[in-house]
Amino acid sequence: MFPWQQILELILSRTLAVYFEPAFWIILAFIGMQYWQAKRSQQKMFGANVYSLRHQIVLAGFYGTLGGVLASFLLTIVGVTLNNLGFNYIWPLALLLTFINTRFLCFAYAGGIVAVSSILFGWPNVNVPQVLALVAILHVTESLLIAIGGRYSALPLFIKRQNGQVVGAFTLQNFWPMPLVLLVAAAVPIGDNPVAVKMADWWPMIPLAMDPPEGQKWIYAMMPVVAALGYTDMAVTSLPHKRRLESALHLGIYSIVLLVLALLSAKYTWLQIIPALICPLGHELLIQMDNRRETEGEPLFVPPANGVMVLDTVLDTPARKIGLKTGDIIYSLAGMNVNCGSDLAEAIAFAPPEFNIAYEREGKRQQRMMKFLKGERRLGIILVPEGHEEYYAVMSTENFAIVDWFKRFKKK
Repeated sequence: MFPWQQILELILSRTLAVYFEPAFWIILAFIGMQYWQAKRSQQKMFGANVYSLRHQIVLAGFYGTLGGVLASFLLTIVGVTLNNLGFNYIWPLALLLTFINTRFLCFAYAGGIVAVSSILFGWPNVNVPQVLALVAILHVTESLLIAIGGRYSALPLFIKRQNGQVVGAFTLQNFWPMPLVLLVAAAVPIGDNPVAVKMADWWPMIPLAMDPPEGQKWIYAMMPVVAALGYTDMAVTSLPHKRRLESALHLGIYSIVLLVLALLSAKYTWLQIIPALICPLGHELLIQMDNRRETEGEPLFVPPANGVMVLDTVLDTPARKIGLKTGDIIYSLAGMNVNCGSDLAEAIAFAPPEFNIAYEREGKRQQRMMKFLKGERRLGIILVPEGHEEYYAVMSTENFAIVDWFKRFKKK
């Protein structure tokens, strides 16, 4: 029987040790800087912020820790060890790939390339099934983190599409510092019997594939390491939370298929080339399919036939307090009809301190009473663009990035 409780207790105790590592706080500070830069962009585009920077950083650390515990547990069950994972090859390759496209800073690409090279050329000497299982489990974890990510990760913006239309959109951006606890195999004399957790007979699911020195045996220890995961996406044709769930579902399916193939390839060596190729190519295919749907689909955040549509609300304002949401259509404020941004501004200017707001959500009309904050006369609503906005981002269709890179290289 697998010692679930003992393993989980060991992982939790080692995870706590990561908080005393400077690397964890360096990564968290880097993540905070990314969110701070996004906040500056929000301020420039809308003159206000829709989230709390401190809240983002705290949630990034909290969710990253949950993800680290889950990933560590799954990696331990599978039996992935640091000994022959080839990190000294994967990390430099991942960094080199960022010169082609920054999103290539992902183990799906570097790990897949290292695995394919090891299979075809025998170099570098890595445990291919364990490399692929590592990539799969990290992406299983990422898919769950994407699915549970909240409002704080959806940042509104205006974008100009290829046809020249300016529409509302959301950039979905998450970064998580991840404390991982990985197994390390060490050789000890056969006569030694150190205190150890008795594992199930079927463990490990992927063997170490290395023989210990003569007269010695393998024992396993747990080593805490610091890692990080990131997720970036765009919601143009659907609501942010629906877009996240779609991305999480697609990534989860990819990860589970890759993990099953990795486990099978540990038993059937001839099968290894299939998951090794699926690892980078399947990941790239997912990105291209999702990107195409967002760039070519019908935009959701455009002015409605009647009323004005809410793109987002600002932190600590009346609109946020009464629960106005993305996609709500306001058609009346303080008894005055509203059909454009200037109508809303005029209604706000003449509204009493407490007033009625009428809006439509998912086809149902609702009314709420709201009031201005003391000393202020604003709702805190960001409307979808009407076409005359000064600041916007330019949206372009991305093809396979490595092909685009070679095209640019050829022109130089």
